[in-house]
Amino acid sequence: MTRFTLLIVLVFFAANMYPQEKTKAPNKIKKTLTERYPDAEIVKSKGDWEMKGKSKQNKFWKVLFKHDGILSSADFDSKGNWLQTKTKISEEELPEAVMKTIEEYYYMYKIVIAARFENLKTEGYEVFLDNGNDGFDIQFSKEGEVLSREITSKGYRPIDDDGNFVD
Repeated sequence: MTRFTLLIVLVFFAANMYPQEKTKAPNKIKKTLTERYPDAEIVKSKGDWEMKGKSKQNKFWKVLFKHDGILSSADFDSKGNWLQTKTKISEEELPEAVMKTIEEYYYMYKIVIAARFENLKTEGYEVFLDNGNDGFDIQFSKEGEVLSREITSKGYRPIDDDGNFVD
């Protein structure tokens, strides 16, 4: 075995002997969450904080928590600035205008998850729709106007009030 090969093998074994610590959110981000939601209880089943984003420019931290006993998620940038909060609601809490748009344009889909969202630009409602094959994640204004729409080929599964998937 050459020295180089031996070195590679040793590095591999050394790295696996000491498991990597889970990425932890910086304290400034945790502080912002506590300031904004003093009674927030992080949902441990989802693994605390999670780094999201596909590129360095749009990386953000996401946390699933309960606020006033209701499931929510919040996003923060790496500097600790709050970006967005989504709070789970029942389908019955969606405004009539949002339901009308869903019934008119997405009648072949069922509502899997409904949420109220708030970000730096606007407030509205987010609905995850699924038809068994694919799904839509759609943000609506209070007036039922589509603000954004994202399709997924894997669909969506419902979650319970603790953030766990339900079958």
